[in-house]
Amino acid sequence: MKTTKRLTLFIILLFSAWSLPLMAQYSGDSWKKVQGAGTGTVSFAYVETPGFVYKDASGQLTGICVDIMNDFIQYVNETKGVKLSSKFVGDGSSFTGMYNQVKTSRDGVFGLGNITITDGRKREIRFSPPFITNFAILITQKSVPTLNSLDEISTKFKGLTAYTAKGTLNDKRIQDLKSKYYPEMKIAYAASSPETLDKVLSDPKAFSYLDLAFYLDAVQRKHPLKRHPIGDQASEQFGFILPMNSDWQPLMEEFFSANGGYTNSVAYKKILTRHLGDTGVKLLQTAK
Repeated sequence: MKTTKRLTLFIILLFSAWSLPLMAQYSGDSWKKVQGAGTGTVSFAYVETPGFVYKDASGQLTGICVDIMNDFIQYVNETKGVKLSSKFVGDGSSFTGMYNQVKTSRDGVFGLGNITITDGRKREIRFSPPFITNFAILITQKSVPTLNSLDEISTKFKGLTAYTAKGTLNDKRIQDLKSKYYPEMKIAYAASSPETLDKVLSDPKAFSYLDLAFYLDAVQRKHPLKRHPIGDQASEQFGFILPMNSDWQPLMEEFFSANGGYTNSVAYKKILTRHLGDTGVKLLQTAK
């Protein structure tokens, strides 16, 4: 009996050992290797996010993140005298999947999307400097009376259910509203931001916080939403992510600080307007 248990344990451990390398599916060249060879390739993992990483009419990936990283590749090639290229990896369907793959990958792998910079994540992955400040928008259907003060939420939102994705920063925002202004608030959970939006669109007695990119996408699609500006919140910042063993972080910091700062450049501002529109850019300006 003991022999059988030991054999079973051995097989499990052996299978686990074989499985570990499979987690690090993405790979890219280190900066050290590119410097030495004069050429190399990095990989872009991503999560599809309106405005940030999405497919255009021809099916090609584009967005704020894609354009910024293309500028980064160009900067490296022009200032370092190398020939660096990039490729996309993964299918973009899962934030968690993208994040975990980058975390377990090596060297020249970058994660693109709406990735909030947090102290907890800094213990697992490396971040680029922030490239945008997120803007969370309080939304309902149009039939709900407009909030002029958050103190009114217990009366004007009476009978409404708050939808949110559990464990997110928007979940925390909803919890804060509940504790400060509306203790009887009903909260229901959705699996993701797109599902949260679907709940609000299908239920006239629903409300939620929605990130800027998803809100602007909904407005562009002419969904019948009402924004309650008194509830707008700007706080967390988004950044690109890299594995802990990556040596690309210093070069990204150099790129973002060069020539007076990348986010102060005309090129950057054109990227925001291209993918968020004038409405999105104006909202971002109020967030600063």
